[in-house]
Amino acid sequence: MQLLENLNKEQQQVVTTTEGPLLVLAGAGSGKTRSVIYRTAYLISEKHISPWNILVVTFTNKAARELINRLEINFGINTRSLWIGTFHSICSRILRYESALLPYDSNFSIYDDADQKTVFKKIYKELDIDKKFFSMGAVRNIISRQKNSLILPDDFFKFNEKNYYTETVHKIYNRYQKYLEENNAMDFDDLLLNTAYLLHDHSQILKKYQQKFRYVMIDEYQDTNYAQFKIVNLIASAHQNLCVVGDDDQAIYSWRGADIRNILNFEKDYKNVKTIKLERNYRSPKIILNLANSLIKYNDERHPKELWTSYEDDAVPILKVLQNERAEASFVADQIRQLQENKISLNSCVVLYRTNAQSRIFESTFVKYGIKYQIVGGVNFYQRKEIKDIIAYLRILVNPSDSESFLRIINYPSRGIGKSTMGKIIEFAFLNNITLLEAINSKIPTLSKWQQTNVNNFAQLTKSWQQLEVPLPKLVQKILDDLGLIDQFKNSKDPQEITRAENLQEFISACSEFYEQFLDENKEEPTLAEYLQNIALQTDLDNLDPQEESVKLMTMHNAKGLEFDYVFIVGLEEGLLPHSRSMDTNKELQEERRLLYVAITRTKKQLFMSYAKNRNIFGDSILTMPSHFIKEMDERFYKKEVVAKSSHINFDRKIVLESSKHFQIGDKVFHKKFGKGIILNVDGKDVDAKLTISFSGGKLKKIIGSYVTRI
Repeated sequence: MQLLENLNKEQQQVVTTTEGPLLVLAGAGSGKTRSVIYRTAYLISEKHISPWNILVVTFTNKAARELINRLEINFGINTRSLWIGTFHSICSRILRYESALLPYDSNFSIYDDADQKTVFKKIYKELDIDKKFFSMGAVRNIISRQKNSLILPDDFFKFNEKNYYTETVHKIYNRYQKYLEENNAMDFDDLLLNTAYLLHDHSQILKKYQQKFRYVMIDEYQDTNYAQFKIVNLIASAHQNLCVVGDDDQAIYSWRGADIRNILNFEKDYKNVKTIKLERNYRSPKIILNLANSLIKYNDERHPKELWTSYEDDAVPILKVLQNERAEASFVADQIRQLQENKISLNSCVVLYRTNAQSRIFESTFVKYGIKYQIVGGVNFYQRKEIKDIIAYLRILVNPSDSESFLRIINYPSRGIGKSTMGKIIEFAFLNNITLLEAINSKIPTLSKWQQTNVNNFAQLTKSWQQLEVPLPKLVQKILDDLGLIDQFKNSKDPQEITRAENLQEFISACSEFYEQFLDENKEEPTLAEYLQNIALQTDLDNLDPQEESVKLMTMHNAKGLEFDYVFIVGLEEGLLPHSRSMDTNKELQEERRLLYVAITRTKKQLFMSYAKNRNIFGDSILTMPSHFIKEMDERFYKKEVVAKSSHINFDRKIVLESSKHFQIGDKVFHKKFGKGIILNVDGKDVDAKLTISFSGGKLKKIIGSYVTRI
């Protein structure tokens, strides 16, 4: 048949196997999307299945649009009655149709992240809950996990231990759900939860959709959670005509609730499953695939498979070993400059890193080199809220007339200066023709004693910072210490707030770097105004024309599903990849390994990998360890290049050889308070040496050796 001519043997099997459960293990770049499109066209054109009876679930709205466009353009299929979309869009459609059976009507609202935050603030106020003890982000994450596991408030304690913390979380969860119902609204998790319960609790509705969706296809099956598994399982249980497509080697979203067991156990969940492996890669040269295969074989949570290709290329992957993160960023920039000189488009280049905080050094370096870039799936480092907040504090010290910066931070973090107080401050400043900062340093007659005390406390704080005569990095550190923001975010159970702490610590490092560089170049200390000017020049890049070519900067998680000719994987160090928060269990390590596998397999032509021997972490230069994933990759498939240190050596300094130290870099240790950790740096020779240790949960501590034990 003409429809099958452009497919390989395995793809043809996927397309023509239409009856019964089918597991398609589609490796990176193996033509997975093509197979799904052709299979849908085959069902309609050759099997004469009505589009009305086909359900295709994609991971993103973009993928759904691509499927629809290619079916219409390539095959002339009218997709109007075909159900194609994400789980959330499909579930929303079902729930609106069946709203008579729900405590919602058909025009319910869908609350996004910002809406949820607003609701939670009201609930916390109503229930008098202390955000310091019950982080809003952490509680929202817990509630999201409950919903994804199909656990309703009434069943909460069937699956959760009962204690003071969980009882409070349950109280919030219960009130939150009632609030949503009162407002005829659902959040994204509710779309899945309510659909699963609708199908489970109403047999006539389940039968209706079983008869309707006679052929079901699920893309990116490794990224599904329990609620999604249950919805699919209920619909497909009658006819079993279920095709799931995915790759357990690319399962990297467990932190979002995805459960790799869904794809690993598919052959147990359904009877007479046919499994087809798509292992031929159409994206990467052979040496890239050999490198990726040599790494991923160390995972045992996977279906055995090995990517192959007929595409040969002489470009051997490079592993560059550099002195520090600045040298690493300069190396990447130099390589991109060379590619530009060879008429290579910037759009064909991507820089991949593990954490968002790593983008900052590349942003500043690319600005210096005049290389245009775009942050994909994130925002410019200096545009992130927590960074803009601290910059606002610095701006009012330099420019007291900057009312926007003042209003941004007057009550952040909370210090009892509410709308009423602010209104009186603004009025006083206006009547006396003074700045807001000058106003808070005055006695405002309309303020109550309590309001005046809160305002005076903040005024004294800003005045103390203005009077400090310390180097710039110490000023920034002092402000952050006084505000307590890093500790607040670091002690949260919310991963997003932990990331904010990392970003603020990265800001300190950036400030220290600017200070040292300015001092070297100008032989004098920079002023705060000069630092703010430097930042302003870097934040002016967020209005790039999307049509204009630029290097893409993104986390490895955001790179999934994308491909680039030239890929730069940076920061291959213990604590970054694998991340320090993902080193406690083999399961977590396997996901980190899959993350690197995903990054490697984005490559169409040339791969560059790198790590730094020293990295500026929290303002200190730390001796790092190369990622142990490097040892797992077969040395035949990459070339290692070590860049010699160029800075001067101080021969007067007494050197302690690593071999003579009691503790060594890489030793695993245990501390009574902080738990398990790994040594990143050793300063000293005996048991009283000062150790820099990365502990579980991302905590970096400096501890005397006698307080830890090796494990």
